Amino acid sequence: MKKRIGDINWMSETEFTLEGVKFKLILSDFHAHKTSIDQICLIKSRAAIDMYQEVLEGLEPANFLEFGVFQGGSPIFFSLFYHLEKFVGVDISPPITGFDEFLRSHPVGERIKIYYEVSQDDEDKIHSIVAEEFGEQAIDIIIDDASHQYELTRRSFEIGFPLLKPGGIYAIEDWGWAHWKGFDQWEDAPAMSNLIFELIMVSASHPELISEIRVFPAFAFVTKSPLYTDKKEIKLDKLYDTRGRTLTLI
Repeated sequence: MKKRIGDINWMSETEFTLEGVKFKLILSDFHAHKTSIDQICLIKSRAAIDMYQEVLEGLEPANFLEFGVFQGGSPIFFSLFYHLEKFVGVDISPPITGFDEFLRSHPVGERIKIYYEVSQDDEDKIHSIVAEEFGEQAIDIIIDDASHQYELTRRSFEIGFPLLKPGGIYAIEDWGWAHWKGFDQWEDAPAMSNLIFELIMVSASHPELISEIRVFPAFAFVTKSPLYTDKKEIKLDKLYDTRGRTLTLI
C-alpha cells in the first residue's frame, strides 16, 4: 500500500497549512523572522517545495538527516508531509526557542530530534549522532542547508553520503550563490559550484557510487547508486579521474 503524503493547503504564494500547522515562507530578511507555536518559518520558496516533491516523487522516505535547520521549518515540514518516522537535524547554532517550544507542544515533536552546537564537519560527533538515532538503519534522505561554504559542505558530503541507503538522495541547497546576480556575500570564498563539478566527475568515474545528479539553479540532488552498499567514508579527490588535468577552484 502506497504511503500517504500530507496535503498542502496554499493560502498565498508564501503561506500554507499542512496537517493543521501554519507555515510562512521567508524569502528575505531571514534573521528577522522567528518560528513560534503559531507559525513555522520555512526558508524556501514555493518553487523549491514543488521541486522537492518532483524529485522525491514515488519515494517513500522514512527518515531524514539535515545539516542546518535554521528556524526549524524543514524538520517540521518534511516530517508532516512525508509522515516520517524520524527527522534528525544538526545545527551549529544554540537552541532555537520558538522551534523547541513548538516541538514540545505538537505530536510531531516526538519524531524530530535536533542536535545544537554541532558543526557539519564534526566527523566523530556526526557518526555518534547517526549511531544513536538510526542504529544500523540507513538514511533515506540527507539535506545540506548549513554553511553553504565549499570546504564545509564538501566535508559533510564525504561523511554523510556513505550513510545513505542505496538509492538514497543527498540534497545540496543554495549551491549557486557565487553566480547569482546581486548576491555579494562571501566574495573571497571558493564557490560551491566547485563541489558540484567534482560530484559530476565522480559520477562519471564511479557510476557505481553516484548513479545520478539532478542540478537546478539553487539545488542539486545526488543519488547514491542502488548497487553501492559500503558505508565507509569517502574522499572525493581520490574518486575522480582527471587524467593529469589540473582542477582550479573558482
